[in-house]
Parts: sequence; C-alpha cells; structure tokens
Amino acid sequence: MVSFVLAIVSGIVLSGSFAPLNWWFLAPVSVAIFLYAVTKTRSPFRVAFLFALVFNFFTLKWTGTYVGIFPVLFLVLLQSLFYIPLGFVSYKRERYSRVWLILPIWLLADEVRSIVPFGGFGWNRLAFSQAEAPYIGIASLLGDTGLGFLAIAMGIALYLLCARAQLFSVALILFSTTMFIVIQTPVSVQGSASVLGVQGNVPRLGLDFNSQAQEVFKYHVSETKIALKQISEKPDAIIWPENSVDVDPFINIQVGQQISDLAKSNATPIIVGAVLQSDQGPKNASILWNAQGAIDSIYTKRVLTPFGEYIPIRSLAEKISPLTKEVVDFVPGKKIMVHKLGKILAAPVICYEIIDDSAVQSILRESNFLLVQTNNATFASSAQSFQQLNISRIRAVENNRWALSISTTGISAIIDNYGNIQDITGQNTPAFVFDEIKLISERSLANRLGSWSSVVLILFSTLIYARKRVKHEK
Repeated sequence: MVSFVLAIVSGIVLSGSFAPLNWWFLAPVSVAIFLYAVTKTRSPFRVAFLFALVFNFFTLKWTGTYVGIFPVLFLVLLQSLFYIPLGFVSYKRERYSRVWLILPIWLLADEVRSIVPFGGFGWNRLAFSQAEAPYIGIASLLGDTGLGFLAIAMGIALYLLCARAQLFSVALILFSTTMFIVIQTPVSVQGSASVLGVQGNVPRLGLDFNSQAQEVFKYHVSETKIALKQISEKPDAIIWPENSVDVDPFINIQVGQQISDLAKSNATPIIVGAVLQSDQGPKNASILWNAQGAIDSIYTKRVLTPFGEYIPIRSLAEKISPLTKEVVDFVPGKKIMVHKLGKILAAPVICYEIIDDSAVQSILRESNFLLVQTNNATFASSAQSFQQLNISRIRAVENNRWALSISTTGISAIIDNYGNIQDITGQNTPAFVFDEIKLISERSLANRLGSWSSVVLILFSTLIYARKRVKHEK
C-alpha cells in the first residue's frame, strides 16, 4: 500500500517540474521517490503504471479544455502504457545496482512514445521539464535525451544518498552535473538583426476562435501598427503567428493585398501564418512577403497534429468524441523551406512540430534562426502555452540558435541560444516582442548527432547498469 501511495506522490511531484509550476528540481526528487516505491513492492509494474497515470493526467489535462474528459483519459491511458516497463527496475533482486536500470528504460520509453502511435506524442518527455535547470547546456551537446539523462541520474544519486549506498557513484553524478553547469559551448556569431513578433490576440478563445472571418487578421494588423509606432527602430523582420491570417490570402485577394501593402509601406518583410485551401485539402502554411510586397517563400507544415489537424482511426475517434467530426484532415508538406529575409535565415516550425526532434533538427541545419509559429487560442489559459515555451527554450539550446516563439494569444517570447528569455508577453492580450537577435549558423554537436545521441545514451546507460550488476555479483 505504501508503494502505491508513493507512486501517486511521485507522479504529482514530477508534474510539478513542468509548467505552470516549472520547478525543475522536482524531477530528480520524483525519480528518487519512484525508485523507493518500485523497489519496495511485489507489484512493481502496477506501481509504475499508477505513477504514469497520475503524472500524465496532471501534465496533460489541458488537452481536454474544450473536448471534454474522455479524450484526455484516453490519451493519459495510452501514454501511461509506455511507463509500465519501469517495473523491471524491481524485477532483479540485486539490491542497489538494479536502480540503474531506470536510466535506459525511461530514456527508451520517452523516445518510443515520441514516435508511436500516430507519429508519437512526446509533449511531456522528462527533458522538457528542465528548461530552468542549471545544467540545460548539456542539450547543445547531447540533445534533449542528454538533459533527461542528467535529470534521471540526479534522481538516482538522491535515492542512493538517502540509502547511504554507492556514495562514489553519487559523487561522480554530482561532479559531472556541476561540469555541465560550468562549461558553456563557445559560439561563433555571424551577425545580428532586429525582429518584431506580433501577438494580435483573437476575438474569442476556444475551437471557434476564428469563426468571424478576418477578425484575427485585423487584430494582427492593428497590433503591428501599434508596435511599429512604439519601437525605437525599424525592424528587419515582422513575424506573425500560426493562424494569424484566418482566411486564405490567395483566395481573399483583399487580405493578401493588405499584407503586401503593410510590407511595402514599412519596407520590411512579413512572415504570417495562414491556412491555404487546395484540391487535396487545407494546408497549414508559413508565408513570407518580402519588403517589396511580393511573396518569396511558403513553408507547409510537415508534421500534423493527430486529432487536431487529422484524425487517425476516425471511425473509432468519432465514437469517443463527436467533436472529432468537425476536424477536417489537413495535407502535410513534404519539403523543408527556410525563409530568407536578408541575412536572416528563419527556420519555420509550426506549433506541434516543435516536439518532433527530426523536424526541428533538419530544418535548423539550413538556418541561423528558429521561428516557432503557434496558435494557443484553442487551449485558453491552460498550461499548454507555458509548456510549449519551455520546449522552444530547450530547442534553442539544443540547436544553438536564437528563437522567436510567437503565438496568437500568448505566451510569446524571444529566446537566446542559452535558453534565456529576452522579451516575453502575457496571455490573452494584444502584445508584441522586439529585440536584437544573434544569427548563428554553426551547428551544435546535438544537431550534428541527431538521433544518434539518443542511441548512444541509451546504450551507455545500459552498460552502466550491466557494469553495476556484474560488480554486485562478484
């Protein structure tokens, strides 16, 4: 019974390391509590599953803001299945050496659930709770998996310290973590540019945020004009969020012309987010109008949001939630497209794509600036926007790029390549962010390694466990 109570406590504690609380240090504490719970029970797999249910529910409950509780419970149940193998930590009875098995199992679980099913949903990977961690710099070397590795290792150290066991291992973990706090990767900056991100807000929150045609567009035009009057210098780029143009600007010629005129009158290129219509279906696009008012480039979102932009197993989904009938399947893009605005090479990443390792890494190889365009109106004032911002911060560090995360309703922010926020807005209000960004073309080690960093860390953590077990048997 004690183990089941501790599993619940551990799940709640881990959820506190994510936004909105954002207490990164709770992640290692949760790992330590979970290790005690799972190693003191005869039902380790049930303990692991209970922990996962609690953790996933508290971090992902925002997904039910407008669709109800049943889709949330389905998502939580599905995500929690990946954590059941954590019960193997207690499967072998070699006292303290078995706790090291949590490293490869947890890292592998986070990787697998980021891929399957339906393209994966790694929104609350352990690493994404560590945006405020002092050792966030490891992400530029070993990616988000490296960040998760350190958080779990710190949890193991805390558990062993409380158990007064393997103190040398504890000291080694603490020393290694300190090194990643002290050491910062040197960066070669190729230049700078001023960027204006416009958060125009929406007439109403919810699934029908754009039900009144052109209203969202007008909000962004209005806030752009206000921002241009308030800032002290002309920006090198004006950037609007996903869905900021709530009609197809190629069909509604008047809207397209207004964007063109706005760019020409200020001699400044504008990137907007719009849904384009096609014979195959709608497309979620990022569009660049140059300073002369002509369209230079269009990026179509490649990684679509399951149950948001397309419905997998539609017949079953519609039985679970009738609201899914309102979702029209979007058409995914197939090509990488970097927006070129003078010396700025902006890599557009649209909303859900930010959690896809491959999508982010591939487009950033050809750019010097990360642009995250998102629309958070459908999740109102929930934790979703805060959590997404933290993911963007980690991506900035991981790929050694300054970033702009721009939202229709907030939170929007300009982020440096160390994950620090340089300018930020509030939620559900018209606002803008403006700053001088550094342009960095040099690729980080994590970006060069790609998915290999995850493979190496999982194998390395497995070898650590194997060595501890062999040493115990001797």
